[in-house]
Formats: sequence, structure tokens, C-alpha cells
Amino acid sequence: MITDGTLLVHCTANQALRCAPIAERPGAGLVISPYQRDEAGLLATAAYLLRQRQFEAPLLLDAARYAGQARLPASAPFNPRWLRRQRELGVPVLTDSGYVDSGDEPGLAGILHRAAVLPDTVAVLPLHPAWLQDRLHRTVLTGHIRAAGAPVALVLEANRDPFALPGVVDGLLAVLDCGVPTLLLRCDVSALGALCHGAQAAAVGTVAGLRHLTPRPAPAAGGGTQPRGFRPPAPSAVFRPTLSYRRIGAIARAHRRHPDPDLFGCACTVCDGRDVDWMAELSDRDREVPAFEHSIRVLQDLRDELLPANTAAGTARQSWTARCAEAEYRSREFGWDVAPMLRHWQRAGQSSGQNPAQGYRRTGPTVARLTA
Repeated sequence: MITDGTLLVHCTANQALRCAPIAERPGAGLVISPYQRDEAGLLATAAYLLRQRQFEAPLLLDAARYAGQARLPASAPFNPRWLRRQRELGVPVLTDSGYVDSGDEPGLAGILHRAAVLPDTVAVLPLHPAWLQDRLHRTVLTGHIRAAGAPVALVLEANRDPFALPGVVDGLLAVLDCGVPTLLLRCDVSALGALCHGAQAAAVGTVAGLRHLTPRPAPAAGGGTQPRGFRPPAPSAVFRPTLSYRRIGAIARAHRRHPDPDLFGCACTVCDGRDVDWMAELSDRDREVPAFEHSIRVLQDLRDELLPANTAAGTARQSWTARCAEAEYRSREFGWDVAPMLRHWQRAGQSSGQNPAQGYRRTGPTVARLTA
């Protein structure tokens, strides 16, 4: 059952067994996407978690047909078998939507209105950022969401953090004001901002590729989609004082300049009281798992602090805005560039404080009821 304010872990099927224990705490849950486009493997993993392991936290399945070089367009029909298998597993039903490009209003409307006629179904909307950034696009988007009335799960495209782009935070708040249950998939620290402003649930990705929708890669010279010598980015971890993902090496260098145990000590179960840059001693490959596990534990603790039981929506927004302001100050103190999303969320919090109607939690239907 998904309750308001749920912070989900978004992983691939091959990571699910390791991530399941992290997601089994109040206010948490799990989203699983296919590993290497293996939908059958995803469904088998979900069945094992539910039936053999007795996983009891909220579990969602993301077909991710909108991602990768071979992604499908928004006009692609839903797969009836995909919808049926989710119902058989007893999990909330998410559509296997294709990608909604900028200006593809027929595709957008098609996803929403096809989902609306299906019982207890969440319309997954993998969006070009213009749908949230541009005022006209935003008006069209919110108009179709209101007209369809179906719960939605947003996936936002960007090369890095979509909430660093101007207008995306404002666009998200406009969607949250539509009066339908709203989830956010493939997110990072901004998941907390979304929850504080009224999203029912938001999912934080285990790796960079699951913290936003990467644009379709352009073909490289000589074929393929990656340039010769391509190396995946080094793992990053959430650094709590700056509310941002930072490379472990950057955190270690900042620690040498600012040896303050109150800033660098971490009490999460991964760090166990050590300074967070202890992972700098590991290879990039060995850092990946502890970096993610540390990050999600920190974000879960922040979620509990920002959204304690029965908190008022206005209080959560104010707390998040204050955290963003403090994180901006700390970033400057360390000589780091301020994450643009911190400024965008602060402006949004100040604006919503002047408009009490915006962002308050809804009393209508919730995804908690979307179980077979």
C-alpha cells in the first residue's frame, strides 16, 4: 500500500534482492525496471520477492519502454500482457508507455486517455522537459491530466538533473495542483522536494542512469552509441550538508580543507559513524554499492525528518525550503558550484508560501487503492 509521502528505491531487476531490505521500512518501497530490457526477468524477480521472500513494502514495476536507443514513442499501444501480469501479482498497475517528445500532444493525450479507461491504472508519462518548462506545453499537459483524471507517474528527461533546468520545478508543482495522485520515477534529491510539495511518492535511482531519463544517445562515429574509450561516471554519494550528489573524491578533498566532524561524520548503517569519505579508499567499482546504500539511507532519514506523521503540507514545504537555503550556504562554504535545483526549489517554496492553495495534500483517490 502506497501512502502519501512514500520514498521509493528505483533499481534494476539484477539489483532488486540487494535493494529490498533497504526499501522495507515505514514510508519506503521499491520500483524495479528491467535489466538489459529483460521484461520476463523483471516479472520473475517481482514474483520471487512477493511470493518467496514475502516482500511487504510497496512494489511497483516500470517497463521502461521509453528508455534507450530503441525506445518506443508515446503512440505505441500498451501491452495487455504487461498490464495483466501486474494485476496477477497484486501490485499497482503502471502503463508501459512510450516516450512523449516535445509537442507530441496526440501521444500525451493517447497515454492519458487510454489509461483512464482501464481500472485502477497509473499513466506513466516519460516527458521531454519542455512539457514542464514551457508555459504553453505546461498548460496543455495539465489540461489533459485533469481531463483524464487518472493517476500519473512522471519520468523526466535530461542529460543530468532535470530539476536543474529552469521551469521544471514550477511545472512539477503545476502537475501536483491538478488534483490527481502523482508519482515521480527516476529521481534524485529532488524526490524530497516533490514529496514536501504534495507528490504521493517519489523514487530515487540506485545509479545515475536511474535518476533521470537519459536522452537517446546520438550514434558515435563508426557505429554504436558511445564514443571509443567511454567510461561510466565514477559513483557519487549524497552529501547531506549540501543536499546533492557529489563524487567521493570531491567530498574527501573538501574534508581535508574543512575537518569538521559535524559535517562529515555519518551515522547511517553503511558509514556506521565514520566520515562519509571513507569510501575514497575503495576502487570505483567497490564504491558503487556502499555509495548508493549510504545515499538512500540519508535520504530516507531526511524524508522522516521533513515528513513526520500528520505533518501539515505548509510545514513540510517550509522545512524543505529552509534545508535548500542551508545547503546553498554550505556549498559556497566548500567552494562548490551550487546545485541549480536548490535555487529553483527555494523560489518555488517562497511562491507557494504566498499561495496557500498550491501544493496541499489531496483528499481524493490515492494509489494506495490501486491494487488488484
